[in-house]
Amino acid sequence: MMRRLQPLVDSHAAFRLLLAIPAIIMLWQFFFVTRSWGLLLDRSGEWAIRLLIVTLAVTPVRILMKQAGMGPHWPMWLMKRRRELGMAAFLYAALHLGVYLVRQSNIHVVLFDIQYREYLVGWLAFITMLALAVTSNDASVHRLGTWWKPLQRLAYVSAVAAALHWFWIRLDDGGLWLHFAPLVLLEAYRMWYNFARPAGVRH
Repeated sequence: MMRRLQPLVDSHAAFRLLLAIPAIIMLWQFFFVTRSWGLLLDRSGEWAIRLLIVTLAVTPVRILMKQAGMGPHWPMWLMKRRRELGMAAFLYAALHLGVYLVRQSNIHVVLFDIQYREYLVGWLAFITMLALAVTSNDASVHRLGTWWKPLQRLAYVSAVAAALHWFWIRLDDGGLWLHFAPLVLLEAYRMWYNFARPAGVRH
């Protein structure tokens, strides 16, 4: 059964379609059911954060897969999808920002909002994700050389800024911890694996 599904599992087009399904559903609901800008704004932001978290979780999950003896295929499969996950997170963030701008429909209101920390960190999250998206290609890897990998660490700035944006906008940390706690635990494990072990392969 798995061999029959292997071409589908390895298909980048199928994976991208999978990543697009939440957007298709939320846009269909917006246009044909709810017509709620607020609901579309919330859901697009949530999916942007979820996919950003999944993107950051790829490396520690890959380490866990190797430790569990899952063989080379699945860790490599996961790493090959990290760029697509990051781009999907950015596109959902762009949808979130686009909905916000249309909903406000006034540049003066948008500029007024920026003075408040909850909006300022939201812009910071988007700008850092934009920088990552623009440089998420082979040409940028070649052009930036040794600077490319440090630039990719902006993803952690994006995650912290997005978490603060969520917390200050909603004033509710329940959903925030539900989303970010697995990433925090996975990153703690990766730090232990890389730095606290007496010996081992660095990641």
